[in-house]
Amino acid sequence: MTTVSTKRGAIEPPPEASRRTLAAIVLGAAIGMALGYAPVFNATAGVFAPSILKEFHWTREQAAVSYAASMGGLAVASPFIGVMMDRFGVRRVILVSAIVFSIAVACMGLQTGSKGAWLALSVVIGVFGAATSVLGYLAILPQWFDRRLGLATGFAMIGLGAGAAAAPAVTQHLIAAFHWRHTYQILACVSLAGSLLALSLIKERPPRTVAEREHDRTATVHAVALPFSAWKLATIFLVALLASSATLSLNPHLPALLMDRGLSTAWAATCASLVGVGILFGRLLSGFLMDRFHAPFVGATFLLAGACGSLLLLNAATLQSALVACGLAGLAIGAEGDLLSYLVRAYLGLRKFGRNYGVAFSGYALGAVVGPIAAGRYFDVYGNYELPLRVAPVLLIAASVLLVSLGRYPMLNPEKTKARIAQADA
Repeated sequence: MTTVSTKRGAIEPPPEASRRTLAAIVLGAAIGMALGYAPVFNATAGVFAPSILKEFHWTREQAAVSYAASMGGLAVASPFIGVMMDRFGVRRVILVSAIVFSIAVACMGLQTGSKGAWLALSVVIGVFGAATSVLGYLAILPQWFDRRLGLATGFAMIGLGAGAAAAPAVTQHLIAAFHWRHTYQILACVSLAGSLLALSLIKERPPRTVAEREHDRTATVHAVALPFSAWKLATIFLVALLASSATLSLNPHLPALLMDRGLSTAWAATCASLVGVGILFGRLLSGFLMDRFHAPFVGATFLLAGACGSLLLLNAATLQSALVACGLAGLAIGAEGDLLSYLVRAYLGLRKFGRNYGVAFSGYALGAVVGPIAAGRYFDVYGNYELPLRVAPVLLIAASVLLVSLGRYPMLNPEKTKARIAQADA
């Protein structure tokens, strides 16, 4: 029987959701994110950069534009993708997006050095890659989980962490064996196959019949009882913007930065992979903790760990310090990925979840546009990354303060709840 928590309007999985079904949904989301936009394109951007710089004779700022342009496309598209998921269903949107995304990634290997074509294709990758990222796959989980939403999200995000950890090293080997152009095409095929496998495992919560809804009217409480708060959504958006500007600003520059410090290409790729390992543990640990402690406090703790990582990377002179710094940065990125969907669910409810999550996620994507371009521009002018590494901790501290300012989860008012349910039924 579905139960409702007066603290957060909890919805338990419906009776037809067996443990096997729930496990398959989480596994499918993990596979989809492991081979989706973030690992296949974002995590490998820095590994492709040296080969692209050498062939096209571009500056680092120009190379970073591809990464930033894709995130710009993702930022603009995310709210619209969220609305489409609300209207047409998550699985349909992911399927169409996965096909176009894979084709666009394969076309990256056909580029001739035209900056306009490179930029345009990167935007397409971002727009259609949005639904193959956490925006698409994590939109499924709140339909099935409540009290264990954080843990389910954490397990699903293991896929993203594993993909981000493996992608740089695997890509480096593929480039060495097959050239960077063919590597893009190989990654595209793998991504499409992974998306199809993921879609075969996940499913959306089926619509209830009138009789079922009358029998279990409390199941609609969380979807309609929490009032929309523009201030809450704006705060979550700003947290995502500040945190991603800090944590993702050096993502496409990281291998080059480490090689400037004297590390070999192989060790630089290994350090970049360790960011993925940090993401892996950050996703799982933060998801586990958010089910037991107040999510903003958990998120703030991980963001402050990322601030420590940036300060350590500023002064990293050894391989060991670089590895620790990359791991701490990954923890912050991992926690942020878990945090957004959880905050939207807890503070705004399930009603229009896709739209609200899309708006929040666009802040995350927008930060990934501003940060890399600014860091690349600063390097081209001054020849180092000192200022970006100093600014990042300040942004992460500000994001942590905003997180804590969200306060307690909203309480349900019984009278207003009844009125909203009646309005929804009408």
